[in-house]
Amino acid sequence: MDWFERLSRNRYIEAIILANNQGSLLRASPPLGNQDEVLPSMLQALEVLAQTLTGELGCGEARMVHISTEQGHLMLFPLIGSTYYLAVMVELSAPLALIMIELDRTLRDLRPDDLAAYEAPFMLPEEADDLDAREIIEAVQDWLKRRPPADRG
Repeated sequence: MDWFERLSRNRYIEAIILANNQGSLLRASPPLGNQDEVLPSMLQALEVLAQTLTGELGCGEARMVHISTEQGHLMLFPLIGSTYYLAVMVELSAPLALIMIELDRTLRDLRPDDLAAYEAPFMLPEEADDLDAREIIEAVQDWLKRRPPADRG
């Protein structure tokens, strides 16, 4: 189980969103509705606002933005030099100190490769390039021709 799955299975975490600074939603648990196109930009804008505010106040770099609501808590973590953004929503009654310990342990060990793995686009079969499909078919046909007669059903 990877780090994202482990966090999404935490009983107090209601949702996790991973986005990049290019405006792409990389992963969400549970899957999002129709706001998935604007959400990455909103996360980036929130982080820029937090960094600007902490810079003006001279209190150091913002490591996390925390918003409390009537229903729960939203925490935004800029990752790998603000290349990625992780938003975590937890229920109102969640033990925040324990969740923060788990998040801190998980996020401090992340490397760029751990996050870049989510950048690879997922292509549906109908989106695949025809040339690639043709090459696969030809390779399978070649393999079928070369296999010994005993292996042919």
